[in-house]
Amino acid sequence: MVPDFILGGAMKSGTTFLHNLLENHPQVKIIDRNMDHAYFDDDRIYPRGKEWYMSLFNGVMKDKEQGKIIGQTSADCNFNPGSVKRILEHNPDTKLIFVLRHPIDRSYSLYWHQYSMGREYRKFEDAIKMEPKLIKKSYHHFKHYSYLERSRYHQQFEEITKLMPLQNLLILDFDSLVKNTLPSINIVLEFLGADKVNDLKELNYEVLRRNPAKIPTNHTVVLISAALHKLGLIRVSRRILNMFRKEMRPPKIDDDMQAKLEQELKNDIAFFDKVKKDFHAKINQN
Repeated sequence: MVPDFILGGAMKSGTTFLHNLLENHPQVKIIDRNMDHAYFDDDRIYPRGKEWYMSLFNGVMKDKEQGKIIGQTSADCNFNPGSVKRILEHNPDTKLIFVLRHPIDRSYSLYWHQYSMGREYRKFEDAIKMEPKLIKKSYHHFKHYSYLERSRYHQQFEEITKLMPLQNLLILDFDSLVKNTLPSINIVLEFLGADKVNDLKELNYEVLRRNPAKIPTNHTVVLISAALHKLGLIRVSRRILNMFRKEMRPPKIDDDMQAKLEQELKNDIAFFDKVKKDFHAKINQN
């Protein structure tokens, strides 16, 4: 039964980076990344049914027969509370991998991603203030504007660990993945049952696809782009935005907002810190 594993999230935490590394391993095959394939974690897609989902793997079944490890990326499995149950009903042996980023950093990164895509036009402080009301408007709003909700790791993984056999669950932190990539990827490969690598060159690390963060430099353009986006003129909106996007770091979060979020997400930050500590211990053991 496929998939053997799923890279389950969390969004804006390095899941794509891990996907790109793993797909270059000779014993691993991951189906193409496509947000339309978010079968388990998107309530709009799940009703398409098991037969539709299995058709996504038609192109890799020969690889499965040859003994390759088959996977998929679907970066909202921690966020949608029904995802893990659906996964286990489909295949109870599926292994789940999550990459977590500091809850505040992840929320802020997602905000800038939505801002640069023309979906968000509010200032960060206003977007956070509006979030509780906004995410209740529709499933679309719930998926796109859940900045803090996606970072509530404590509650999410309390539920996940009740359902998921711990031997089939691996959680690593973003910092380890990007700063200690070789030992981190080897822990992931060992978890999957694949051979470790001696050098990142074996995974084409130097030529790996990367998506540098670009943000709009003109807020008025963002307002115009967001209006076009709401009208359904998404391509026009993106084309305009791309003319004003620049590769640069977002501004630092206001100190008062930082303090407020630290209090708001204190349980989730504590959970993340434990994940980071536990994963560092695994690195030191290898």
